[in-house]
Amino acid sequence: MPLLDRKILATLMMALVAGALCQAASSTNSLPKPIQDSLLPAIKNGGFAMDGYILWCSSVLKVGDTYQMFASRWPLEFGLNGWASHSECVRATSSNLFGPYQFQEVVLEKRPGHWDKSRVHNVKIVKAGNKFVLFYINTANETGYAVADSVTGPWTRSEKPVIRASNPAPLVRADGSLYVFCRLRDSESVNRGVAFTAPAFEGPYSVMENGGNLLPNGGELEDPTIWWANNQYNIVLNDWKGHATGISKAGAQYFSKDGVHYTLVSREPVFTKTVQYNDGSSETFSRRERPFVYVNDKGEALALFTACMPADQHARVVVQPIQQYYPDNQ
Repeated sequence: MPLLDRKILATLMMALVAGALCQAASSTNSLPKPIQDSLLPAIKNGGFAMDGYILWCSSVLKVGDTYQMFASRWPLEFGLNGWASHSECVRATSSNLFGPYQFQEVVLEKRPGHWDKSRVHNVKIVKAGNKFVLFYINTANETGYAVADSVTGPWTRSEKPVIRASNPAPLVRADGSLYVFCRLRDSESVNRGVAFTAPAFEGPYSVMENGGNLLPNGGELEDPTIWWANNQYNIVLNDWKGHATGISKAGAQYFSKDGVHYTLVSREPVFTKTVQYNDGSSETFSRRERPFVYVNDKGEALALFTACMPADQHARVVVQPIQQYYPDNQ
């Protein structure tokens, strides 16, 4: 081969290698920094606790100068399994995002003779236009809602479930339409990540991708929480069987630009069962579930709420501050 041809070939090979390296770097840089890098120690005396009750499923909305928490609760005497027959929705308030929150009222109870006759659970509060919309489940794959003009009610409930899935994580988009990421356990007991869309909170809700699992590499989930930032859907969830993190039910973070194709941010867990507190102490719980990420109007995540159950099952909501996290991928 003539010398000139060898130089041209070498130049082309170098260009191809450089292009591949750039593409790899671009792919790496497209991942946001993990949210756990911005987590601060939990507030030891913050959050929400009630003597004699198990607290679960919290979500928070700021109305005026007050933080409004909606959560599930049931009497401690029934133990963890009491959620199936005694769970109800309560409201608590605080002037501080991190709490402590004070109980205000029972918002919703189960209704004999209606679709929500067994329980009110998995509560998630959102603002849709001028309406407050509270999503919740009865049994698995029965998600409905209650709506009110005021955060204090009165509440009008849907007359039937609107989504055939559980663990709703609703997101009201800028045009008023809704995107809801959920868990759907299929016939093979796989907890798929599925999404539904609707033109408004009343519905109708349409499942995306024929109900296929939107989590990559066979990922499974419980308890997603969702927010919109950097023109993408951002989700933190319980890693059901450790597909993402290697730790069953640890926290895992995903994002998607189109609401269909999700990418795992990091194999390092967002949270585990051990909580570090701001006084230097720590606590390892028997269960830590139901993550909720509170986000401000700028899309900055400011707090992580989780339901934490010690050995005596007297579960409470623990709040971990986040140092103004914003997903920075391009």
